[in-house]
Amino acid sequence: MGRLSVETEYDKAVEAVATSITDCHLRKKYGSCQETDCTTCTTYAQQVNCLNNMPDIDKIRVNNTIARQLADRDPPQEEPLTGAAYLMCSAKYWLRAVLEIIAGPIITLLIVAIVLFSMYQCVQGSSLFGQSLEDYDYYKYTLPGEPYAAGKYRKHILDILDKTERYARDINNDGEINCVDYACIFKILWDKQYEPKNCEIVRNKSGTMNHLFIRVRQYAGTPWECIEPQAALKDINRYFMEDFWPPNVYNPVYNNYEEAEYWYEYARKYFR
Repeated sequence: MGRLSVETEYDKAVEAVATSITDCHLRKKYGSCQETDCTTCTTYAQQVNCLNNMPDIDKIRVNNTIARQLADRDPPQEEPLTGAAYLMCSAKYWLRAVLEIIAGPIITLLIVAIVLFSMYQCVQGSSLFGQSLEDYDYYKYTLPGEPYAAGKYRKHILDILDKTERYARDINNDGEINCVDYACIFKILWDKQYEPKNCEIVRNKSGTMNHLFIRVRQYAGTPWECIEPQAALKDINRYFMEDFWPPNVYNPVYNNYEEAEYWYEYARKYFR
């Protein structure tokens, strides 16, 4: 399927704002501009205005693009050390060597102590704050009033969101990393770990949006929840579509659930 028209405009805006901010950062770093110049700079004011009018998900993408551009255009330069810097570096080298010699036995003892403590807890059936050890791992992911199972469910979502962000790439070789790539990667990664029937790719097409995202079943099996696979913020309270898209852009009335099988096969075709 071709690139979605509305999404293309979002991508162009993200790339343009990120490139402008990257240029400013490099000019200040190498002395072409000073930090005080920003107060009277028209370009800086335009950048601030653009960011203020972007939804959170695009602000995240701008920051990610800036980081990538800085890494490509401003690689770290290494210079030979001399004088006091050389002596300090040498001292740090020998100190690190000594620490590595004595750190091994200490770390080994700590690992043994942790393993023995864990075995003791399992045998005794003890708990932390009234929860079993397994329950406690997921308890922090529950919202007020939710049972333990909800925390485990939310932890699954956060894990896949994290992996999707780390593995994000142009899977269909169209020259862009966009909602199609994120949704397909999320679906395939989910299917490798959890029940495939509890995760589907959804398309929303309206006058203000043409976008792919994900819906997953809640911990009790129903109902479904629509989440943004590009949600880089790993927060149990903020990964839903409504957290990143305002009501005048995203309207769930236009969600299309009939294309799930098509997009599943599309993901399997391109994601390896």
